[in-house]
Amino acid sequence: MEFSDGVHDLASANARFDVMLKTAERVSFAKQPIIERSSGEIVGYSGAACCEFEGAPRLEFGYRLVSSARGQGYATEAGLAVLAAAADSFNGELLAMIDPQNVASKGVIGKLGFDYWKVGQIDDGYRVDIYRRSFR
Repeated sequence: MEFSDGVHDLASANARFDVMLKTAERVSFAKQPIIERSSGEIVGYSGAACCEFEGAPRLEFGYRLVSSARGQGYATEAGLAVLAAAADSFNGELLAMIDPQNVASKGVIGKLGFDYWKVGQIDDGYRVDIYRRSFR
């Protein structure tokens, strides 16, 4: 997690996955594993999570990949699949929050149909670029 809170230890990773599973009970396009077909290995995840932004509950779309899987199109491919599920079941807006220095992720989010909205602050003033995509 190069552009956020770093690598998780086993306990914090399991806690994060537990939250993802709980979200998946309510959101069909919640964060889920990205599995590399050639190896069968989990190389990351993609999907939506619940968050609060500017005092309101929102859904945030995101993805993470292990460093060896970056730059191979996995985030785009998985994102398109997850967003197709969102289009079938969701009526609203998804946000995406990207570190301003993460040029590669800005490219992916554009390919996924998100538009730049504004600069925002999360987690004690951490600055992010906010993108959004509407589903109707």
